[in-house]
Amino acid sequence: MKLRLTVIGGEEAGRLFDLADGVTSFGRSQNAKMQIGDPSVSRQHCVFEVSGTTVEIIDSGSSSGTFVNSQAVQRRTLSIGDEIRVGNTNLRLGSVDSEQHTMTAVPGNLKLPGTEVKGQLPDLIGSTIHGYKIENKLGEGRSGTIFSAKDVPRDRVVALKILWPEVSRNTEDMQRFVRAMKTMFPIRHENLVQIYNAGRSDDITWVAMEYVDGETMSQVITRIGTAGMLDWDYAFRVAVHTARGLEAAFKHQIIHRNITSENILMRTADQVVKLGDTMLAKALEGSMTRQITLPGQLVGEMAYMSPEATSDSAAEDGRSDIYALGVTCYALLTGRPPFEAHSLPAMLDKVRNETPESPRKYQLAINDQFEGCVMKMLAKRPDDRYQSPTALLKDLNHIAAFANVDV
Repeated sequence: MKLRLTVIGGEEAGRLFDLADGVTSFGRSQNAKMQIGDPSVSRQHCVFEVSGTTVEIIDSGSSSGTFVNSQAVQRRTLSIGDEIRVGNTNLRLGSVDSEQHTMTAVPGNLKLPGTEVKGQLPDLIGSTIHGYKIENKLGEGRSGTIFSAKDVPRDRVVALKILWPEVSRNTEDMQRFVRAMKTMFPIRHENLVQIYNAGRSDDITWVAMEYVDGETMSQVITRIGTAGMLDWDYAFRVAVHTARGLEAAFKHQIIHRNITSENILMRTADQVVKLGDTMLAKALEGSMTRQITLPGQLVGEMAYMSPEATSDSAAEDGRSDIYALGVTCYALLTGRPPFEAHSLPAMLDKVRNETPESPRKYQLAINDQFEGCVMKMLAKRPDDRYQSPTALLKDLNHIAAFANVDV
């Protein structure tokens, strides 16, 4: 049986990609074996590993994630009829009759034997959950879908995250999740996305958060790939504001543990940068984490994980957060994270053992001191990095004064 991917949604709908035995890379880069022009797709977004009739998809540390049947995945064995989303492109896996060379069409809503569709949420647009009237879908992440919603009693717009069903089935897990999220309620800081409320209603687990009208750094990095480099002071502003948020969290003994370009946002109106998903990694500990990823796999975006986090998540502390912020700054300066790879093992090796190229190779106008600051954040050994957000901010404030940059 010959296998084929059909683009069923996006600007290149109708394109066909035949899958051959072996490893095939998919992305926006000219080096990808299957190249697509969708600017929201990472240069090396994911790979397909084919052995006979077995197909596995593996996320390559993409900025926006890889989704199978609406569930974020790091690695997943695919079945005929599975729908895959990368960036703004949707694909479906099908088979080709080798004699007639015709497509075996599989309706998207048909559940085939051995094909378990997971992560599906009901159509929630227009419904009300705990006083929040859901209006529009904003995006999807590894743990759930984010909507804009009207907080009816308070007459304000909020961002409402609805967790995937797979991560919210266990009552004990849910109670721990809600308790963890509620620890953020009293924490107020300009550079942290505020958590308003969290709970479980009619088997739906949700978190109501401050709505930020702006862009994620993931979206900004995607634009860099097509529109050219940003000025260095844009990344500098992100570093300062995020470090301020981390310092506020650190004072409450909170470690983020999952900083990526997706959960750092800049508000359009005043260019204030806010760090989101604080406490989410902690709240999703235990069996909930295992349901998001396959056994033995690493949690979070591999490209943003510190070397120590790839070996033992228990070894993470605030210096791992500083490393992840360094990755985001590097990507904003260069248009790419420090390391890119086609597979998790290759990415692991790079994160643990390779030294990043100088950002100056891609961003000639970068301030010398800020370049040194970013490279210090990316040091392999935690002891060689900034030891706290406060120490990082001290250097950043010195750079701001020396370069006369207003943040």
